[in-house]
Amino acid sequence: IDGKKVLCFKLLDPSHPNYNEKQHCFTEFETKQIKNSFGDLEERFVIRQRIKMGKKTVKTSISLTDRGSMKYPVLIGRRFLKGRFIIDVSESYLTEKKK
Repeated sequence: IDGKKVLCFKLLDPSHPNYNEKQHCFTEFETKQIKNSFGDLEERFVIRQRIKMGKKTVKTSISLTDRGSMKYPVLIGRRFLKGRFIIDVSESYLTEKKK
């Protein structure tokens, strides 16, 4: 568009219950070599985006890959969580401190 490369993608697989056809487009992106879960290097697109989790909003880098055949559509990485959140693996869907 206007001489700029544009990265466009849709979130979630069409079979996912929360899927919508909204297309997300970015003019600011890069490609990086990232190790996948098998330890193999693959080239991925990386964008900078704000993520809201609970009451916190954090600007972070997000690498994009096709997760259509995987159980979870999104993974949140250690670097994003470190120093910002405490993870209790015995609980689910918590966004606020316990009273």
